[in-house]
This record gives sequence, structure tokens and C-alpha cells, in this order.
Amino acid sequence: MQPKVLIICERAAERDTIRVLVGTMGCQWILASGIQEALTLLGRERTSAALLELPGAISDPAKLEQGVRELLVRFPGRVIVLTDGAPGPLTNELISKYSIPSVQRDRLAVDLWPRLESMVYPQLGSRRITRVARLVLDTFLQPLPAGIRVLQPDTRQLVYEAPALTADISFERSPNCPRITLLGQVLRTKEPQIPLNGVSVVLKSRNGPLNLKMTNEVGEFSFEFQDERAVSLEIEVSPNEWVLLITPPLDWAGKAKDQAMSGSCISNGLTNDTKLPGKKARLV
Repeated sequence: MQPKVLIICERAAERDTIRVLVGTMGCQWILASGIQEALTLLGRERTSAALLELPGAISDPAKLEQGVRELLVRFPGRVIVLTDGAPGPLTNELISKYSIPSVQRDRLAVDLWPRLESMVYPQLGSRRITRVARLVLDTFLQPLPAGIRVLQPDTRQLVYEAPALTADISFERSPNCPRITLLGQVLRTKEPQIPLNGVSVVLKSRNGPLNLKMTNEVGEFSFEFQDERAVSLEIEVSPNEWVLLITPPLDWAGKAKDQAMSGSCISNGLTNDTKLPGKKARLV
């Protein structure tokens, strides 16, 4: 049975981000806008852990502390508090008084996963199947096959194959820009006409997760990052089944001669819902 995580958070956009992160761990979720609603839901739902956002404006501190204590009784050692960069005095007092682990909102993708994983999966290693995809094309190591467009000096394209998917990714660096853009598309190996849309893609560095995205309607995704010598991607092809893409070292980025073009680094503004022009034509 999949573990369930109770998400107690007022902000709808933030709830969605947490819901996606929890889903990538193979967990289901229950949403509540406040502690009282959460305590009501707990009478009907069996839950493994709770993520608690403490409200910024607190009208009744005693009532809030009582609710926090009840959550801690229901989930001993399995409550995580979501905080701002500079949490208020009452939030700090509750975290310190009850020794509650906390995660800053701006570091959810990096810090939430390992903390929550130890709570809902105490015996690690039994929950997930991870297969490593095979690298079949690296444009820095071999000539381009027919049908693949000419790439710019600061672009590197990689194609991976696994039993469940074919992945086409590229790293692009604009002139005079330290940031690297990673563009990707994943297709089903046996049914390439059916894209892998709405699946989770996790970007990781050597120190852990950097970001998480969902593929769009044609299986595309994008990330931006900098100051990383090596990254990897994990793609959830089905519940608890992941494919790992290990990328070559990124030392090449920035070594190619900059094109005759000046200006500051401008983000391309890609999001999950943005289609990547010409991406489908890369797969042959």
C-alpha cells in the first residue's frame, strides 16, 4: 500500500509543488488548509506523515500550539514544519520546544525529499525500482546522424535508450552566460507516437535534488542551472519505477569559443507548459 502524506498549507500554489514532490516518492497525499481541517481528516484517513505550514498571522497562539501538539501525538517523529527564510518568534519557539524538523520553502526540492523519505520509508531500498538508461548518442563524441539538425558550439545533445523510454536531451549555453539550459523530451520506446506526458523528472547534482518538473503534453521538460560539474536525471515512467540518465561531465560548457555576440545572460523563460521548438525532429 502506498503511504499517504498529509499536507497542511494555506497557499494553493505551494501545495501543488509539495504534492508533486510527494508524488515522485511514490506517496499519495491529503490536502488541508489548516490544522483543524487536518485533524478532522485524520479521523477518516490513515496517514504516514504530516507537512505543516505555520500561518504567518496567528490570532490564537495557545490554540495553534494545542493543534501542533495533537499532530505530534498522532505522528510522533513524523511532522515537518515548512518555514520562511526568517521564521517568526512563535514558529521558532514551537520548532525548538518540540524538536520539530523544518524545511525552508525556497529549498523544498532540495531538503524536503530526504527528510520525508526517512519518515515514510524507514527501510530504504525496498520501495523503488531504478533502471539506468543507455547513452546511444553524444554529439561531442561522434558525428551527427542524418536527420539531426546542426548544433551550435555551445550545445551538446544526448540520446538515451531504456526498455520503457527513449530520451533526447540537450545542454545549451548562451554566449557570456554562466547558466546552462537543459531541454528534454521523453517518448515511449515501443510506442513513440504516444508521449510520456505528465511524468515527474527530477534534476540531481552530486549533493542531491536541484529541481523537479512535470513533462508537458508532448513529453517535454526544461531546467536551468549553473555551477554544477555533473548532473543526472530521474524519470518516473510508472509508479515506483524510475529511469536514471547519467550525463557526462559538464566541463565542456563555456570552453567553446563564444559567438560574436555581446549582452547579458537572458533566460529563455521555458516552463513545463512550453513546447520546445523542433524537439521532436531530433529523434530519428
